[in-house]
Amino acid sequence: MKNIGYILLFFVSMCFMSCEREYMPPPLTEPQYKGKAANITIKQLKDRYATLTAPTLIEEELIFKGIVTGNDESGNIYKQIYVQDETAAINIGVEQNAVYGRFQVGQEVFVNLKDLYILKYGGELQIGLSTTNANRISWLDFQEKVQLNSWPNPANAIPKVIELNKLTDEMVNQLVEVKDIRFSNGGKNPFSSKDATTNEEIKNKDGNVMIVRTSNYSNFSQDMLPLGNGGLVGILGRFNGTWQLLLRTSRDIKSFDGQEPEGNKPVSGSFFKETFGKGTYPSGNRPKINDFKDFDMKAPVKYTEELGSADVRSVSGDNGAHVWLPANKESNLKITGINTRDKGDVTLNFQLTANLFDATAAANLNQIQVKVNGKLMNIPSKEVSNAAGDNNKWYTISIPNIEQSNNVTIEFISKSDLNKVGFRLDNIELIGGAAGQEVIIVKGDKKR
Repeated sequence: MKNIGYILLFFVSMCFMSCEREYMPPPLTEPQYKGKAANITIKQLKDRYATLTAPTLIEEELIFKGIVTGNDESGNIYKQIYVQDETAAINIGVEQNAVYGRFQVGQEVFVNLKDLYILKYGGELQIGLSTTNANRISWLDFQEKVQLNSWPNPANAIPKVIELNKLTDEMVNQLVEVKDIRFSNGGKNPFSSKDATTNEEIKNKDGNVMIVRTSNYSNFSQDMLPLGNGGLVGILGRFNGTWQLLLRTSRDIKSFDGQEPEGNKPVSGSFFKETFGKGTYPSGNRPKINDFKDFDMKAPVKYTEELGSADVRSVSGDNGAHVWLPANKESNLKITGINTRDKGDVTLNFQLTANLFDATAAANLNQIQVKVNGKLMNIPSKEVSNAAGDNNKWYTISIPNIEQSNNVTIEFISKSDLNKVGFRLDNIELIGGAAGQEVIIVKGDKKR
């Protein structure tokens, strides 16, 4: 009877598939794995290769057993499957469309890693072939390396219930469920724009947020984001340190109540802070902004400096790094991708110190200009000088009433005709629910 059911599934699926997608029918007899026993768990595998920096060929015959938890059924996952055991999860790339017909959710598989590669993408480990397009394994090799065992059973793929503020490394790529959350743009936006993969924000009652990432090729991309409180199931990913949820199909959307919020609880306190880390960058090792990799804030936040003048430095006795804006040169540190929506009244804080080494050196802190979404901020005059003891003294500048937007751009601009001494910039911070009435400048020690 099971075989008859699978045959019917095959013909029904073929009727509804578009001509552009290939479909892999399920096997007609119950698969039985007859290879070697598993000798490693997914966590043990990931621990073994945690520090790799380049794609690495697996020469040892390592075999793990797991359950398929994610595939390309809706098109939101593309040319890969996610496999999970009781310890961890990992994704495997395959050069084939519509693999979901054969590798269904709940399917037990044995994965032989010999002659495959383990590599990092976005800072996270995955399995593939480094010598192929996008590291994907050919369909022929994939079926040899990833073998089915028994019929798929959806009950094998049970999501782990998580809280947005309690995420750990072991959860990367696992099937999870989040409850009592709402979409910030629920009832307003579709899951994705028509021409690009789109990030939408969910948040819980405490103001913790996460990205839900949806491909414009998924079959639910133009569905409206649900309104109100509800739950979601999906694959919990992490890209360059930023957590994101990947829905497998529209069935992963669970029971939203459709109610408008009585009032969003704004996130109070600091929600963005860039310190440029605690690394040391002496002369000869001062990366330019476009080359620097150790920013505190990760994607979708992006840092650029078009003119290549500013760099990251450290000075003796200082606690960590800062940005150096050199004298007599044009430089422009631009930070994009900051979300200030639903954060209450937002204040921008940052710290400046002028290079006043010479006894007669003097400057004004407003010689470093600031723009928010292209609008020049009004920073009051504040003279500093060596004679007044201001050399290497840090000042905190606070700018209130920052624009509410999903994508705020902040620019720190140094002009060659204004900056004649050189400035150090550090501790760029955005604070929600704490805006004052005017720009203030406070002298104080540098704090991290």
